[in-house]
Amino acid sequence: MLPADTGPGPAANPGSASDHKPAQTPYMALYRRWRPQLFSHVLGQEHVTRSLQNALAGGRVAHAYLFCGQRGTGKTTMAKLLGKALNCLEGINAEPCNRCRSCVEVTEGRNLDVLEIDAASNRGIDEIRDLREKVRYAPAQNRYKVYIIDEVHMLTSEAFNALLKILEEPPARVVFILATTEVHKIPLTIVSRCQRYDFHLLEVEQLIARLRDVAAAMRFSIDEKTLTLLARQAEGAVRDALGLLEQCRAYGGEEISYEQALEILGLPAPALLHRYYQAVIDENVATGLSLIREVVWRGMDLQRLLKEQILYLRKLLLLQAAGDDGTGTLADVPAFRPYLLQHRNKFDSAVILEMLEILQELGFQLRGTSQPQFLLELAFLRLVRACRFRSYLSPDGLLQCLERLEEKLLAAGKGRLEGESAADNGKTVQTGVTGATKPGITGKIDETEKTATPHTGQNTAMKILSEPQNATTSRVGHAATAADMADVQPAVKPLSLSTLSTVGELRSFWEERFLANLKKERKHNLVAYLLEAVPLSWKGGIFAVSIPAKRAYLKKRLEDGPNRKYMENLLQELLGAEAVLQVILGSPASETAEPPTELNYNDNAAAAAAGLQGRETYPAVAPPADTTPAGSPPPSVSATRSPGARVVPGHRGPAATASRPGTVSGTGEDGAGNYIIRQVLELFQGRLIEAGGAQESRGKRPFTAPDLWMAGEQDIPLPEPPPEEDDEL
Repeated sequence: MLPADTGPGPAANPGSASDHKPAQTPYMALYRRWRPQLFSHVLGQEHVTRSLQNALAGGRVAHAYLFCGQRGTGKTTMAKLLGKALNCLEGINAEPCNRCRSCVEVTEGRNLDVLEIDAASNRGIDEIRDLREKVRYAPAQNRYKVYIIDEVHMLTSEAFNALLKILEEPPARVVFILATTEVHKIPLTIVSRCQRYDFHLLEVEQLIARLRDVAAAMRFSIDEKTLTLLARQAEGAVRDALGLLEQCRAYGGEEISYEQALEILGLPAPALLHRYYQAVIDENVATGLSLIREVVWRGMDLQRLLKEQILYLRKLLLLQAAGDDGTGTLADVPAFRPYLLQHRNKFDSAVILEMLEILQELGFQLRGTSQPQFLLELAFLRLVRACRFRSYLSPDGLLQCLERLEEKLLAAGKGRLEGESAADNGKTVQTGVTGATKPGITGKIDETEKTATPHTGQNTAMKILSEPQNATTSRVGHAATAADMADVQPAVKPLSLSTLSTVGELRSFWEERFLANLKKERKHNLVAYLLEAVPLSWKGGIFAVSIPAKRAYLKKRLEDGPNRKYMENLLQELLGAEAVLQVILGSPASETAEPPTELNYNDNAAAAAAGLQGRETYPAVAPPADTTPAGSPPPSVSATRSPGARVVPGHRGPAATASRPGTVSGTGEDGAGNYIIRQVLELFQGRLIEAGGAQESRGKRPFTAPDLWMAGEQDIPLPEPPPEEDDEL
């Protein structure tokens, strides 16, 4: 190797002895030249140096030590210092003398009793067996035989098993020092037989102080900003920091600037990071993509670029959380400080966290990709989207939008209600119970009613419009005192009992007032329960509602305490009188009128007058020729029937079943048909219909459908199925 500082000399005769210059010491790397030679010179590991010095001074040296920590923290240096102190010719003291033969040999790496073994290249069981044979021999010329096994975690499982016994009971005057950066890979049986010492990473300030001393000793000019950059890039390792300083000296000679250091290390300038994140804020996609293209074509290390981007966001998050000028938070990034202060409070904390997750995911993707530029561009677009949507959809922003929308709606509704109130001349709604004003339901009632002709069977219709009053309107079901409601004057008159005298008015009230208020109050569960409900009557303070028999489970839910109370309060508020809700199970045909007693073909007009809705009715026709035996009662049919179906003649009236109320008539002593007839009646909901001609049903045994209108109040008693009969019968 050529001398490091050799320069051209004067010309001389090549044959003379004076032509040869004295050999100079080969160049040695800074981390080797500045390796500590005393325990007190070790930087940042006071807890280890103090423990070892006390053990040396007290004569309590263990037979095995385990030094673990990150790279460049002084593990091997500490092991050599311990071996030097154990074999110092001036005695075992807290510090080696560094003057005796043994100390000099250890420093130069040629001592026969202080051996350094690289476990990465000597990791097999054969090397460990050879070691077991050599430890049996006494030290050659020193007090202790010291084995320094570096990167011990690289040994195989078999090698660890072979080392276990000799490590547990080593010969006298033998000390093992194991060094590793991955202590979790070492078996616990090995760890438990050693004294373990964990080496810490060095702080940035400690590294800056060491670099400053080394640069001053080399007469190398470097500013504080550059020293901070080198210390931060070393990530707590002294060896890495000295290596970066040596690289800067090789580039700059006697002096180096901050921009030159960035170029050597392949790092982006703080101004570039500022422009990058400013493009994210401004949603300037063109600028962001051009910056990425510039970085890629310059050949910059993308992993280092990504680390700087993450560091910028991390420092910005800490700066916003601290709320100060960043004197302590930004001490290790002085070049970032003016740019971070400009971007403070430009990003929400949630946005920064999401952006950090995107960049962290990008770091894993860059390791095995062949298109890094595409991934960088995609990550930039994701950052823009995260910043945009997080800003628009933040909880505070959404709440402010809702508040503004609510204010606009209230202002519009208030003006409309004031105009309606003036038009109604201040009419108010009075409850039928206390006489106090009842807030919560306002609107107008069109008193015009259209009455249908008797020939069509249609009922009176009623048009009701309801509008909300204001945001402070009380909800249905909440008690209100007369004092609280004294100043409230809704503009709707309560409905009188006579306005719901017809089925049309009842259904109009049900759909346009009652269900509409439930939807307005967002009682979606009650609206779902009442989808198939049909109002029956409003008499004597009882509001009867019918639901299909197959929905019997809804009856229990509607009669539940809170649901029933809420609906009764709403009915009382709408009707202006006390109301009790009654839920009845039954079919739609029997919900709107009294159950028919005995009708014939001439009863259709009466059925239409009774208000039967939803079924077709037919004009009176002459009954067919009587084909029943003499003495039989006249046939009767149901008042309504479905289109396309024909009523089976031969039904008996109530007189035929007077002797057996509640049972199916027309069965005589033959009880076998009762069970089947009951199933048929349940299937057709109490009406026997058939699609064939009249002659097809002649000769069949007549029967009368039971009354299912009150099935919700009490069950219809039916006989049990008869026993099986003989096949001949």
